[in-house]
Amino acid sequence: MIVSSAPGRVDLFNTHQDYKGLPVIPAAVDLRTYVEGELRMGNVVKVRSVNMGEEVELRVDDKLSVGSWSSYVLAALKVLSMHGYYIGGAELTIRSDVPIGSGLASSAALLVAVVNWFNKAYGLGLSRRDIAEFAYEAEHNVMGIPCGRLDQYSSSYGGLIILETRPPYRVEELGVKGLDFIVVDSGVRHSTMSVHTVRQRELREALSMLRESMPREYWGELSKPLEEVNWDLIANATKDYLSTLDDTHRKRLEFTILMNESTKRAIAELRKGEPDRRVLGEVMNEQHRLLRDLYEVSIPELEEIKRHLDSNGALGSKISGAGMGGSMVALAESREDAKRIVESIKGRWRAWVVSIDQGVS
Repeated sequence: MIVSSAPGRVDLFNTHQDYKGLPVIPAAVDLRTYVEGELRMGNVVKVRSVNMGEEVELRVDDKLSVGSWSSYVLAALKVLSMHGYYIGGAELTIRSDVPIGSGLASSAALLVAVVNWFNKAYGLGLSRRDIAEFAYEAEHNVMGIPCGRLDQYSSSYGGLIILETRPPYRVEELGVKGLDFIVVDSGVRHSTMSVHTVRQRELREALSMLRESMPREYWGELSKPLEEVNWDLIANATKDYLSTLDDTHRKRLEFTILMNESTKRAIAELRKGEPDRRVLGEVMNEQHRLLRDLYEVSIPELEEIKRHLDSNGALGSKISGAGMGGSMVALAESREDAKRIVESIKGRWRAWVVSIDQGVS
């Protein structure tokens, strides 16, 4: 019996920036997805989901079933096959502590755990980076979800990391431990694809619109894919031109610039090794305001949760994930404070005290 597990994550700093080539800071947490099972003869992978109460049979050349949890498993199999690895029969059981659609990267945890299960079963020798990339390819390339690499790398590497989201996707493992978080599930389910697709389109439109008012020397930069844009250059060059944009497109650009500046302050604090929780909490609050006011991905349910968290002693709180539903993450002064805050939430929302956890194992 082989058991593979991978963590979910909280999206701490620079949310919605990984698809723009900007550094992001996720923290893997101790809500995990488990894949256990054994190899079998033949080419059929039988998969049972404890959470969904369903069982399916998959073959590598099957077509994806849109909207089905099993599509993630199949996408992982397809990516392994595309990279030249033979995938034969297996019988797997999947169970997960990571709530689906709650902004905690449940899909990435599943993909990373599945890729790692076959990695161990066949002795493929994949590194943590390989596993993260394969999981990203499965979600982005095979399934067509316009995600960045934040979720997959966080789940594979674990801990608290800074991920540079441009090639070669450098990972800085910060070694920060002992932070106590509260995760509160709003109960509102969302589609990462729908949120990302709209915001990415709006941002590309904003850059295109700037070409009409900015000097020709910037046209090349403004025409690049989002992940290749030099955002520091754009931040300095567009100050006098943002007023030429309509309200929506101006907000999307301002968000990108201000969110990245905010994250630079968080990075400086985290690199101290023993960061000041209150400073981190202030940055979390600032980034939530940016997500709410300039990226417009908050909803009344999330705002109600934030008010409760803040009034009950959280040092900072923000949206975790794409927004428009999902979860809020909050930083507490101590584990005891985190437990007290969760206790105050009982009966209103599902909530957990979570700690920074290891990566895929």
